[in-house]
Amino acid sequence: MTLQVGTKLWVPCEVKPGPFSNERFVRVALSQGDWLGFVPIDSLQEPILKGSTFVGARVIAVNGERFQASLPGEALTPALFEGPIARVGRVDSVQT
Repeated sequence: MTLQVGTKLWVPCEVKPGPFSNERFVRVALSQGDWLGFVPIDSLQEPILKGSTFVGARVIAVNGERFQASLPGEALTPALFEGPIARVGRVDSVQT
């Protein structure tokens, strides 16, 4: 898969209820530590309350087989998601 800066993609995540009805607590599992944050439900592929789905992201850098992406919402950990290109669930048209 070839990614370019600006590409919109879906990243696998775990979802739990957030403090407000229009947001969810999201965990993206990473080898160097998880990305945690609160995201709007319209940023999720499926607007579930709890379970596994995908969160929309936008690629901001590509370096070899790795990429960095910005995730929507309020991050509790470093704001950028970084991971291997092979980890991307799929590339779609995502509204971010």
